[in-house]
Amino acid sequence: MKPISSGRLVSTHVVRLATRKRATRQLEQVFKALQGDHTHPFAHEIYRRVHKKLPRISLATVYRNLHSLVEEGKIRSLLLDEQAARYDPETSEHDHFVCERCGRVIDLFLRRARRIDLTPLAKDGYVVTTHNLTVYGMCQVCAARRRTSRPPRPAVRKP
Repeated sequence: MKPISSGRLVSTHVVRLATRKRATRQLEQVFKALQGDHTHPFAHEIYRRVHKKLPRISLATVYRNLHSLVEEGKIRSLLLDEQAARYDPETSEHDHFVCERCGRVIDLFLRRARRIDLTPLAKDGYVVTTHNLTVYGMCQVCAARRRTSRPPRPAVRKP
């Protein structure tokens, strides 16, 4: 599903691994597995993709490389009230919409005018380094299914 944008075009964010001292083949494949993916996959999903190209890679190596990429700011790690992190290749400032029915996570790009105003915190002496906004609801697909589905019929009892 494409990211939700409110008034601005979103360009594909391409990050080079050249800034690393040593870019391993495993790291490159983990990074490649995320590029252009807006599904916000879990580590085990990334592992399955990379494992097809590098059959000897372990899940631990994938986790280690994901951690390195997050630390370097090349990808984002999302904790959305779930048991495990999801990973996002989009590192620009944005928020997320989570469908409570199917679990789909969608990038949400709000116009500046619609962003949360954090200036009152600064006026009170707080130093804001970042924020995360997650909107929960029903995605378009689930909402359409809900509109077209009929309510279940009550069970008929046999005498």
